[in-house]
Amino acid sequence: MRNGLISRPTILAILALPAGVIGYAIASAVLSGLALPDGARDALLLFVPLFVGGLFMVPFLLPLFDRMAKRDLAAHRAQQAAEAGDDAGGDKPPD
Repeated sequence: MRNGLISRPTILAILALPAGVIGYAIASAVLSGLALPDGARDALLLFVPLFVGGLFMVPFLLPLFDRMAKRDLAAHRAQQAAEAGDDAGGDKPPD
């Protein structure tokens, strides 16, 4: 948070939960209206709406994951550069 502003990936991540709930509700309503066998109906009504809700959430969460991955990659590159700088100095004897 800079200057009291929330970044766009954070706002999208917050909106992911309502999007998942909407996807879950739509999938549950559609599956409830279908004539399914009793054994398959219970399993489908449990897993399919959760899967659809998760799919609804993915576009909202990807920018947040992308920002986190870029931050971690930059830290990794900085660490490698620091290690390369230490090795080039030649002050320390090898272990």
